[in-house]
Amino acid sequence: MAAGLIMGGGAILWSQSAITDSEGYMITAPINLNVASYAIVQDNIDIHMDSGWMMNPSTRDIVSIKVSATSNNGAPIFVGIAQQQYAQNYLNNVNIDKLVSYSWAPYRMMSSERPVYQTIPGGAPSSPPTAQSFWVAHSSGTGTQTVTWTPTTGEYWVVIMNADGSKVVDVDAQVGARVTILSWVGWGLLLGGIMVALVGVAALYFGALRRP
Repeated sequence: MAAGLIMGGGAILWSQSAITDSEGYMITAPINLNVASYAIVQDNIDIHMDSGWMMNPSTRDIVSIKVSATSNNGAPIFVGIAQQQYAQNYLNNVNIDKLVSYSWAPYRMMSSERPVYQTIPGGAPSSPPTAQSFWVAHSSGTGTQTVTWTPTTGEYWVVIMNADGSKVVDVDAQVGARVTILSWVGWGLLLGGIMVALVGVAALYFGALRRP
């Protein structure tokens, strides 16, 4: 029992330093996303959270999500998160690529697996993504664009596009999550394991070694 607690706590604390960025997010290594369409979409993000937990100001920010993308061709890019119904309406009949499978390697490691897309045929969007007001979190411009978001119950899409809504999107993307109480959990498990180990040693000493 002590070994399990110590290893569990140690693994959590190790992950806090080995795969965590400067802002405390456990972040993946960059993965190249390159499509000839107008948008890269991660759909079917279905989140269910207890309403009481969400409305409590002291606990609703325990988990936050980060999505970053860096342009590989110099074009200004857009990264946005939106409720599914709004993103779906905006990209209806638009040529997009949905991410079907991919492998996110841990921070500072590289993945050799190439992402697989489902290409949806269509035309161009009616207006650039920067002209829309339904995004729950978004960022646009040159260089690296990052959005952070505190999840709430609902169905969401993550969308990466060129800021002007043009074709051919080529970015290196990363995703991350920050759980503010994770380090406390790690230290709790580690210290709990040490206490159990001490109790076990005492029990063995007084119950066995000192027995007549």
